[in-house]
Amino acid sequence: MSNTPGRNDPCSCGSNVKYKKCCMLKAESEARKAHSLEVSDFAWHNLRALEGKVIDEHLIPYISTLPKDMTHVAMDDLLTEEMSDSIDQELFLDQFFLPWFLFNWIPGENFGIKNFNPDKTIAENYLKIHQDKLSKVEREFCEAMSKTYYSFYVVLAVEIDKSLTVRDILLGTTHTTKERQGTHHLKRGDIIFSRILKLNDQSIFIGMAPLSIPSQYGTTLLDFRKWLKEENDGRKLTAKALRNELDFELTSYFFHIINEAYSKKMPTLCNTDGELIQFSKSYFKITLSMADTLQKLLPLTLSKDKEEFLSEAEYDKSGRIQSIALPWLKKGNKKHKSWDNTVMGHITLEQGKLILETNSMERSERGKQLLLKYLSSNISFKQTLIESPEQKLKSLPQESSSANDTANQQTQDLMQQAEVQEYIKQMTKNHWDNWFTTKIPALENKTPKQAAKTKAGREMLEALLLQYESHDQKRSNNLLKADTNYLRAELGLS
Repeated sequence: MSNTPGRNDPCSCGSNVKYKKCCMLKAESEARKAHSLEVSDFAWHNLRALEGKVIDEHLIPYISTLPKDMTHVAMDDLLTEEMSDSIDQELFLDQFFLPWFLFNWIPGENFGIKNFNPDKTIAENYLKIHQDKLSKVEREFCEAMSKTYYSFYVVLAVEIDKSLTVRDILLGTTHTTKERQGTHHLKRGDIIFSRILKLNDQSIFIGMAPLSIPSQYGTTLLDFRKWLKEENDGRKLTAKALRNELDFELTSYFFHIINEAYSKKMPTLCNTDGELIQFSKSYFKITLSMADTLQKLLPLTLSKDKEEFLSEAEYDKSGRIQSIALPWLKKGNKKHKSWDNTVMGHITLEQGKLILETNSMERSERGKQLLLKYLSSNISFKQTLIESPEQKLKSLPQESSSANDTANQQTQDLMQQAEVQEYIKQMTKNHWDNWFTTKIPALENKTPKQAAKTKAGREMLEALLLQYESHDQKRSNNLLKADTNYLRAELGLS
């Protein structure tokens, strides 16, 4: 029974308008578009149908007859490190692992299976044993898949519902593949890990990894390519080498990049003394007056004038001191030689109480020793509370949405002023004029003009410019965007 409402029924979208006057025209338009796409490219549709038939009707039933521990061994071979939580498990298994398991994995042992060649893939074994069950086009599909290889592809152009134009970063070749689903979430500059099947004048992706790689990894992958060549005994990389000799290195590096790019863990944070940052708050009881305590602790502030702290102290209505804040300073800095001093912590004095705040356990312990040295029996330790950077961030007060909206509106109003726009234009122009002769780490510390003189340099430049384009898609202000067409033209890049 159809769930589609009748022409005169209330629309299911909840608008309380008749279906014929609401969503019916949109639904019919989408249906016509889908039908048009199906009819317009029989070859693509037939190839996708052939892929589904070979996998669903032949290979999946075949692997159900194989020992179950084969899939576990294959998974261990594929995942050399823990898989990122960002990868959808179901998508990973269906879209990536299954095609790799069928068409790429070399078992290395026969698992007790009769007539099973451990040096061939599961698909190749099925083709050898059961080729009489396959039609001619199905055999051609399996044979073509046995020649495909995984690589990293950077997206150069996207035609919605039709195709992706990509460049193989490792082999330097350019391909236009028929694609629908991927055209809706991929954009120029994105990097994908997949294989391309070419059959009957059609090119399609099969087994595309479920997460794309951010554009900033373009230059990193060029370095990886150099390393792969070394692993290949210095020989030129080929499709055969990527499939047969370097397949393990490719998949391992893909998961390494994904874990790095999509990891939600905060980086390890250290202070300038190289100590792990942990926010420490220590409480002490003091028996001296706040004024006397301040006098004794002045050496920790690197100051001899207690009046500068008393002038900023908090007082009650009767003029009594409520609290005094003072810094704990140390001359010089271990990491930054130009610094005059280092802020080791902060001390707050209150009536009968002292609070020491530092950003590491090491500084907290040193602070306790110094407080005991200067205050001796007049101070006694009570407790220390510790927060990690993650906990500290959660405990910070959040700005209200109205305050953010006001700040955003003020920024937008400022950006509309002609003088501000002219200043930004000039600043941006100066930046890009100097960019051509600026040494850039992503170009191996060469300037863009120097890099443009060699093939390897031009490849690094293209990766960098695609990264600029990708970042600029997120910018709302066009004045700050890089004119990559101008940059390419000035550098003589095609």
